[in-house]
Amino acid sequence: MRSLDLLLLACSLCSLCVVGGTSEQEKALMMQLFSDYKPKVRPARSPGDRVVVRVGMILSSFVGLNMKNEEMSTVVVMNLEWTDYRLSWTPKEHDGIEVLRIPSGKVWLPDIVLINNNDGVSQVALNVHIQAYSNGRVTWTPPALYCSSCGVKVTYFPFDWQNCTMQFRSYTYDSTEIDLQYALDSRGNEIREIQLDEAFTETGEWYIRHKPSRKNMNDDLYEDMTFYLIIERKPLYYVINIIVPCILITIIAIFNFYLPPDAGEKMGLSINILLTLTVFLLLLADKIPETSLGVPIIVNYIMFTMILVTFSVILSVVVLNLHHRSPSTHQMPMWVRKIFIHLLPPYLGMLRPKVETPLSLETLPRREKRMVAISKAADEYFIRKPDSSILFPKPNRFHPEGMCTDLRKFIDGPSTYLTLPEELKSAIDAITYIAEALQAEKDYEASKEDWQYVAMVVDRMFLWIFVVFTTVGTLAIFADASFNHTPTDPFKAP
Repeated sequence: MRSLDLLLLACSLCSLCVVGGTSEQEKALMMQLFSDYKPKVRPARSPGDRVVVRVGMILSSFVGLNMKNEEMSTVVVMNLEWTDYRLSWTPKEHDGIEVLRIPSGKVWLPDIVLINNNDGVSQVALNVHIQAYSNGRVTWTPPALYCSSCGVKVTYFPFDWQNCTMQFRSYTYDSTEIDLQYALDSRGNEIREIQLDEAFTETGEWYIRHKPSRKNMNDDLYEDMTFYLIIERKPLYYVINIIVPCILITIIAIFNFYLPPDAGEKMGLSINILLTLTVFLLLLADKIPETSLGVPIIVNYIMFTMILVTFSVILSVVVLNLHHRSPSTHQMPMWVRKIFIHLLPPYLGMLRPKVETPLSLETLPRREKRMVAISKAADEYFIRKPDSSILFPKPNRFHPEGMCTDLRKFIDGPSTYLTLPEELKSAIDAITYIAEALQAEKDYEASKEDWQYVAMVVDRMFLWIFVVFTTVGTLAIFADASFNHTPTDPFKAP
């Protein structure tokens, strides 16, 4: 048992000696490499040589796109690689050391920064150590949280896609001093797109459709490496919370024309709908950027709905005006009667319980008064059993006065008529007055009902007009968004 303990102790001491020896070798190698190393000097063997810097990116998390500030937030890991001949050594001479971890502040860095940053922070979040290999190859993979500017196109919001870029270049060195190239994979092939981290998950609002990268040469001889994130919005949130409620509100606005005017709520319903749409418009104002380059499609739809509701308020006033008209204030023109009582109702699916008097009867010309000699026998029969056409001079309110016989002819008429006794004259005067009063009241109520019926027909006509306009307008607005597809070739996107 004691021999086993001694063996374990010997192994531990031996491993400590090996670790200590490795640390000493790395320390000696570091002292040798940095004895005459100047981190401000570009690692080129001659002034005319260009240092090849390979730039790549690994996307760890897509935080989101702030459309109000036109700002994209991402968490990335930069993948930078270059060759520094001053950091090369022979592994056999240094106990087989192949790689060194060196603080980034002690070596030359290519000064690659984010140009289109939106918060003034263009550097990485953490200056991690660089990895220097024995052949002079240097790799640096610092993590970074970037807030880059992204010009937002709001025309097809919320059925839109955006092309956001991150542009990296050196502040210090132009294309005559460094040569920006794509990063390489383990097989030595160029990586011409943004790589996704193994733990990357998509957000609930955006799809990442394309993520290419491209090298660009600017007019000022500075090269840049641009990474593109072409993202497509998931519109379900806006469809459920904004578009569907707006469609339901529009349907309610349409049925405002089905509400009877006597209910007294037509104006209140229209104005409440108008206020509700205004609230939705204010909610959208906090989401979209303040730009005049385009109007979002959802705002177009809300404005279209607001215009319809505004017209519904105006037309409701017209309908209420027609509904409350009376013969004492307005006389119904014949063209109104012809169009809204006889012509339109059958096409609008409206049948009036009372049978309408045909237009041919309403427009009959006056018949000339007929002078007919009435015999004494006939006059005697009239006195005993008066005809209804004589007692009620206008059996139809549209008949002209010439279509009936006036009792006055039998009271104070010409000599061709038989004069009645004085006792009957007063009775006939009273009967005539009562008949005329009843007929006037009946005509008044009938004319008022006609105005109400005209208002009902106009209401129904506006109902169908609004149904057609709302359906066509909604389909036209949202059908336009169906043509806004994410491009298959990201570099040919408009």
